[in-house]
Amino acid sequence: MTKPANPEEITLFRWADQLPAALWDDLAARPLPEAAQATGAALEDACLRLALLGQEYVLDVAARRIQLAGQPDKRLGFQAGLVLVSHLARALGVPPAGRRVTPQELPGGGLFFTGPHAVATAALEKRFGRDPAALLAAAQALGGQPQPEGAAQVTVLVPGLPMLPLYVLLWPADEEFGARAVVAMDAHAHHQLALDGIWALTNLLVGGLLTVARPANGEEN
Repeated sequence: MTKPANPEEITLFRWADQLPAALWDDLAARPLPEAAQATGAALEDACLRLALLGQEYVLDVAARRIQLAGQPDKRLGFQAGLVLVSHLARALGVPPAGRRVTPQELPGGGLFFTGPHAVATAALEKRFGRDPAALLAAAQALGGQPQPEGAAQVTVLVPGLPMLPLYVLLWPADEEFGARAVVAMDAHAHHQLALDGIWALTNLLVGGLLTVARPANGEEN
């Protein structure tokens, strides 16, 4: 099986300040009030403030700079920059559908989310497959909340972007079967991001959950 790629392991695409100029050009061509209205961002002093996975980011479009609110010196990863800039540049302002789908069910997703672009659910299964309570705690640390149980034993909602909720569904491991995890999202995700941006957002979700999760079995992270 091909391992999902991680752009931030590639030196050329590791940091948000290495975003292609064309992405910033697209955002610079859009009126800031229009970008704010389409995404749920706040317009403050010619800057856009947008929440991503429970944290606030400030984008100075004229200066082509992204800062984590309250931590202006923190260098941000490429995938966070890609999601923020491309979402603000291209989102259509379509409200959430209120119905969740897998990335593969989005238009074009069946071909895109395979091989190196597969969603990194194996990492979720490995970490949370025998510790579902840790998934609930990690989701809450990112501003998420548990959802009524459906087919999965554990389902959490995490606010990816103001217009794009994300979900993790987990079937924990037992004596007979291994763990199974699914990442899902609102069915209108393709109106918020292109497929590469959606893939980057799923990587940020998985990485964020693993980062904030408490140590497994009392061990140190």
